[in-house]
Amino acid sequence: MKKVYGLIRRLGANSKYKGYFFVAEAVKISMGYQYKPLRITKDIYPCLARKYRSTPTNIEHDIRTMVNVCWEGNKKLLDEIAGYPLEYKPTNSEFIDMLAYYLREIEEEN
Repeated sequence: MKKVYGLIRRLGANSKYKGYFFVAEAVKISMGYQYKPLRITKDIYPCLARKYRSTPTNIEHDIRTMVNVCWEGNKKLLDEIAGYPLEYKPTNSEFIDMLAYYLREIEEEN
């Protein structure tokens, strides 16, 4: 989790946003689903909502806020994580997938 939090901070976000923790958990879950399709609305939002005693709608909104913060905060790093220049702000599921893939690649290199 330390690497996930570090990456999110490098993207320009911090723990003052509730979505900070939700994104980190979602990336962790996504990394565990490496070889299985992951449905964010069916697999991630409900799981996080139960864990944090919230609703899937609130989880989605807070993650979307994090995507906006990171998009404005450090787009250059976000492009590097994606592996190509992003022409539009990623969706929540694209954002989580990009972070999970990037962190998996780093782990495999070490």
